[in-house]
Amino acid sequence: MSCRVIEELLDGDDRYEVASVEVLEEHLKGQLERGTYDLDANLAILKLYLLFPGETKGDVLEAILLKALMAFPAADFSLCMYQIPEKHHASVAKVVELAQQLEMAKFKNFWKLAAETKRLSEVTGWQSAVIDFAVGVVAATYRSIKVDELAEILNISAGDLEKLIKEKGWSRSKEDKDVVVVSTETFISKKPVLVKEPMHMTLDQYRSMVTASSAA
Repeated sequence: MSCRVIEELLDGDDRYEVASVEVLEEHLKGQLERGTYDLDANLAILKLYLLFPGETKGDVLEAILLKALMAFPAADFSLCMYQIPEKHHASVAKVVELAQQLEMAKFKNFWKLAAETKRLSEVTGWQSAVIDFAVGVVAATYRSIKVDELAEILNISAGDLEKLIKEKGWSRSKEDKDVVVVSTETFISKKPVLVKEPMHMTLDQYRSMVTASSAA
């Protein structure tokens, strides 16, 4: 399904016609396969499901939420949940649980649940998206962090971890090679680097910290 066809559908009079359901569902399937993302189109599906309840498909609801999950810390997941009637919440409970773990930055629990969620195997690029989010949380909440804890948060191998440390401009502590110094402007200090205890933050707290850091 071409992007132009979808754009014309969303901008035209057919956006909320029942015939558009199948077209947009096929577009969603393409997002899962190619690792692309179209929030507007996915919200249109949810709106159509509200207009035509008989068209609602549990697997499509789950797929939409999985794509929104990959957009953290954006509020896409909440936007989508607002459009899903409570009677369908049981069918997406697994994805909601995954989102809750990310909101609280409980990455160890998230990766464990993710390993038990077979549907994720159909979503191209989900691991990279979650790792990017986790990296942002680490950069915003840690001055330094132990290597094994960082690897656990990101759920990546030692080799990939070393590559990421270089890409992000982080470094190993001179005092302790088992500690990674997170070199962000927010935490510039002349004091010795100390390992900071992990902070279990909600998504709103994370957003507030990022906003404050950007304004500094």
